[in-house]
Amino acid sequence: MSALEAITLAIIQGLTEFLPVSSSGHLALGHWLLGAREELPLEFVVLVHLGTLAAVVCYYRCDLLEILRDVFRPSRDAGEGESCGWGRRLLILLVVATLPAVVAVLFEEQVEALMNLPWAVGCALLVTGTALLISERLGRRLKSDRQTTAVDALLVGVAQAVAVVPGISRSGSTISAGLAVGFEREWAARFAFLMSVPAILGGTVFKLKDLIEQGAGGGLGLYAVCLVVSAVTGYLAIRLVIGAVQSRNLKWFAVYCYAMGLLAIAADLSGFM
Repeated sequence: MSALEAITLAIIQGLTEFLPVSSSGHLALGHWLLGAREELPLEFVVLVHLGTLAAVVCYYRCDLLEILRDVFRPSRDAGEGESCGWGRRLLILLVVATLPAVVAVLFEEQVEALMNLPWAVGCALLVTGTALLISERLGRRLKSDRQTTAVDALLVGVAQAVAVVPGISRSGSTISAGLAVGFEREWAARFAFLMSVPAILGGTVFKLKDLIEQGAGGGLGLYAVCLVVSAVTGYLAIRLVIGAVQSRNLKWFAVYCYAMGLLAIAADLSGFM
């Protein structure tokens, strides 16, 4: 993989990991459009995912520090009407929301086969666009972070589990599910991105284990640059999505998903990809 290809894919990963347009789907399509047929180097995949993890950890450092403070200082007073501090309660919600994704890992091999089918990725992008449009029209967004229940978290977690399919956006599905269950707009986006921390971390750890077993190849210097690129673009993407959610502009991401999905299907059927 050339430097131009690596940096291009790192930008795609950083942006689409958090934009509601599917990072896995865009990486697959980008890889095909660049003319590559071999699998992406594992070193590259691990490092660009570490970059996007760094982006979300940096952006939501206050929430994550609150969790750490409550975990290591359990004697801290809970708020009025709460059985535990907000940090511990947020951690419980995130654990509950992550459980469906753990189950989805069992089907990882079957799902990864779809990466080689551009038409399937295109169809999944159409599903993502539809979910974004529907979520904007469902329910009243009155439920704050402190009013969120474990059932709410589980429902949003199921949406995240579905996003293992290439072309189904994790941020798009989780934000849409949050809005559908009545989350306030800011909280729907914040909870979706906080959910991505254990998801990205878990996936990276599994890939890191494979990397250690097979040994690192060449190009680590270039891939380290890609880590920084994915981190910076990921941070910018988070800010962009939060603004879109609060200003009710998710429809434009839906239009984009429809366009990319139809193009992918057409390109595959025509033999272009």
